[in-house]
Amino acid sequence: MSRSVNKVILVGHAGRDPDVQTTASGVKVAHLSLATSRRIPRENGYEDRTEWHRLTLWDRLAQLAADYVRKGDRLYVEGRMEYDAFEKNGVTIPTAEVHVRELVMLGSANGKAEAGPDGGAEDD
Repeated sequence: MSRSVNKVILVGHAGRDPDVQTTASGVKVAHLSLATSRRIPRENGYEDRTEWHRLTLWDRLAQLAADYVRKGDRLYVEGRMEYDAFEKNGVTIPTAEVHVRELVMLGSANGKAEAGPDGGAEDD
């Protein structure tokens, strides 16, 4: 069998505070959006284009996000892409989300250092 890789690395800003829930088995899961942007050339200069990514974090990463991540925070995430679909009113709607394995806070929305999970400060 040949080897395959499913790895995504994103650096962007949290689009909203995490939505944290607990599964029936007691495992925490957090959902949030991450915005990344890029410049594309246009006739009269450049245009900034924002891409939105759906993130899912489990267990202790979900708790970390609940405790420290807020809308606007700059984040580095690594994870894998997962695709699925659901039906709504008889229409199949495809979904794509990043299941996060690593989360690094790069700076807070207010520009101040954030306390990390070990109590130390993480600078911008």
